[in-house]
Amino acid sequence: MDYQKFELKRIGSTSDEYELIIYIADHLSEFAEEFGNILKEKKDIVNIAKSIIKERYPNIKVNVAKVIIGGIAVTTIPLLGEITSAKAASPSNYSTQSHSIYYTVSSNDTLWNLSQKYNTTVENIKRANKLSSEVLQVNQQLIIPKAIHTVETGDYLTVLAKNYDTTVEGIKQANNLTSDSTRLGQTLIIPMIIGEQSADPVPSPTVPAQPTTAKNYTVAAGDSLSVIARNFGVTIDALKSANSLTSDIIRVGQVLEIPDASTTTPSPAQPISPKTSSYTVIAGDSLSIIARNFGITTEDLKKENNLTSDIIRVGQVLVIPDSTTTAPSPAQPITTTYTVVSGDYLWSIAQRFGTSVSDLKSLNSLSSDVLQIGQTLQIPSTASESTDKIKEERTTFTYHVKSGDTLSLLAKQFSVTVDSIRSANQLRSDILQIGQALKIPDGLNAPSQTSAKTITYTTHTVVAGDTIWDLSIKYGIPQLELLRANNLTTNSSLSIGQKLTVPVHHIPVKEVVSSNHGENLDWWTEAQYIFTIGKKAKVTDLVTGKSFYIQRTIGANHADSETVSASDTNVAKSIWGGFSWNTRAVILEVDGRKLAASMSFMPHEREYIANNGITGHFDVYFANSTRHADGKPDPLHQAQVERAAGLTK
Repeated sequence: MDYQKFELKRIGSTSDEYELIIYIADHLSEFAEEFGNILKEKKDIVNIAKSIIKERYPNIKVNVAKVIIGGIAVTTIPLLGEITSAKAASPSNYSTQSHSIYYTVSSNDTLWNLSQKYNTTVENIKRANKLSSEVLQVNQQLIIPKAIHTVETGDYLTVLAKNYDTTVEGIKQANNLTSDSTRLGQTLIIPMIIGEQSADPVPSPTVPAQPTTAKNYTVAAGDSLSVIARNFGVTIDALKSANSLTSDIIRVGQVLEIPDASTTTPSPAQPISPKTSSYTVIAGDSLSIIARNFGITTEDLKKENNLTSDIIRVGQVLVIPDSTTTAPSPAQPITTTYTVVSGDYLWSIAQRFGTSVSDLKSLNSLSSDVLQIGQTLQIPSTASESTDKIKEERTTFTYHVKSGDTLSLLAKQFSVTVDSIRSANQLRSDILQIGQALKIPDGLNAPSQTSAKTITYTTHTVVAGDTIWDLSIKYGIPQLELLRANNLTTNSSLSIGQKLTVPVHHIPVKEVVSSNHGENLDWWTEAQYIFTIGKKAKVTDLVTGKSFYIQRTIGANHADSETVSASDTNVAKSIWGGFSWNTRAVILEVDGRKLAASMSFMPHEREYIANNGITGHFDVYFANSTRHADGKPDPLHQAQVERAAGLTK
C-alpha cells in the first residue's frame, strides 16, 4: 500500500497523546478498489504506522492511526499495544541503521557541529527540515542533506542517486515522493544515508599539554591545517587544541598559535612486540597502511575485526592477527608529497598515484573531498611506487591508431623508423585509420597507456551567455562532473572571466573481434565520452547491414537518441518493421570508431529534432548502460551489445 504523506496531531490541547494521520495515494481508477480493501488491510496500516513512528517519533505516545484517501477519512485504527514494539526501538540505535536518512539529535549537538561533521551547511539542514530556528531537541530526527538540487534535463532519480552516492529510496523519502518522476526546476533534498557513517563523534588522539613556547602564524591563501602542521612540525590536533578549533576550516588572514613542536610531536611509531595483539588507530591511518606495517593483508585485518568496510576511526582499537613470530617492522615514512593545482580533485589524484580516495583522505585527515589550490597532500609510499621509471626494453608489440596519429609521430614515439613500420605492416601509403592495428617492430616504450583511459584538463574562460549545462555539452562531459571539478553546485552562478577546469577524457581504442564487430566500451567510463550529447553517428544493423543516421540528444544512464531525418526514420522502420521495443545489435560509427551497441526503436517522451518522422526519442545502450526507471542493466540490451562486439552469436 502506498502513502503520499503523513502528519502528527495532538489529541486535545493538553493531552500528551497523538494521532498519526496517513494520506493514502489516490490513483483515481484504483480508488474504489483501495477503499474496498482498506478494512481488510488494517495490518498493513498498522505496519506503516509502526514504521513511521519508529523512524520519526520514537518517544511520542501515538494512540490512533487515521487513514485519509482523496480527502475522505475512511477509517481510524486504534494502535494501543501495537505501538509498544515500535517505541521499543532506541532512537540512538535507529540512527545507525544501514538505510536511515535520519540523524537522531544527541545532547551536545548543534546545527553548526552537525554541518561541520557531515560537510554541509546550517542553512541546508534548516531548509531540509523546515526549521525556523537553530534550537534542537534531544532525540529530534533530522535529515542531513548532501545538497539541495534543482532538477535539470536528464536528472532522473537513478542518475541523482548515482551522482551523489545516495539511494533512490532515500531521495524519495526525503522529498515525500510517491514515484520516480521528476520535473524540470523541481527542488530536491539529496539526503545523506546516516547508516553508512558512524553516529558517534570521532575522538581526537591525546596531545601532550603545557607547551613551553608558542608563536603565531597568519593563514595565507592555499593554507590548510595539514600544510601548516607539517611546516611547523606539529600535529593537526595540536594546532586545533591550541586554537580551540572544532573543525579543519581556516580562513585567509586568521592568526593561529603554533604550539611548541618539542611537546606536541608524537614519538615515532614503535614496533609492537609479538605478544601484543592490538593497535589503536591514529590520525592518518588506513587499513592498508596498518596491514602493511604489520606484514599482514587488509583482508585478514578486516576479517579479524569483523569489518564490513575499509572505514576506521581515530581511537578505534584493532586486533592484529599473528603473521610471523617476529615483530612487525616500523611504519615506513611517507616520502611523497603532491601540491594541488587548478582542476585537481581527490579522485584524479588517487588515479594518478595508484591509490584510493579513502587512503588519501585518511592520511591527510581530510573530512571532505574539497581541495584548495596550493594545498600539499601526502601520498601513501606504496602509491609512489607506481611512478617508478619502467625499464626500457625493445620489443615488438601491436599499437592501435588513435585520432591525430601519423607514421612519423609513431616512429618518433617508439624510437623506430617510418620504413620499419611500413615494412612490418606491408603499408602501401602513409594514410592511417583510427583503430587500425599496427605492428611496431623492435620498439621502445611499449605503450601500456593505450589500454588504459587517461584524463587531462583544459581551462575555459567564461564569456557572456555561458551556462554550466551548455559548457558540459560543448566539452562532452556530464554536467555534474564539470560542477565537481570546479567545486560548484547547480545553484552556483558563473561570472564573465571566471576560469573553469574542464576534464578531458582520452578513451583508448580497443581491439575488436573482427572488422564486422565494434569496440565493447563501458558506458560510464568510456562510451559516453565518445558518443556525447549532440554527436551524430552512423548506425548499421548487424543482421541486415542496413544503415541510417542518428543523433544523441539527451540521456544519462544510456544514450537517448533521435533519427536525423525522415529518410533515416524510414530505413530504421524497415529494419524493425515499424516502431518496436525489440532490441537489436548495431554498430555505431562515431569519429571513425566502430562501437558495439544495442538499440530499440520505440519513440517516447522528449524530442529535440523536428520533422524527422518520429515523436520522441529511442534508446541506445552500450556495455553496462542502465535503465532510467530503476538504474539497473537491461539484460536484453546487454545481450545485443555482446553480439555487436562479437562476444556471443
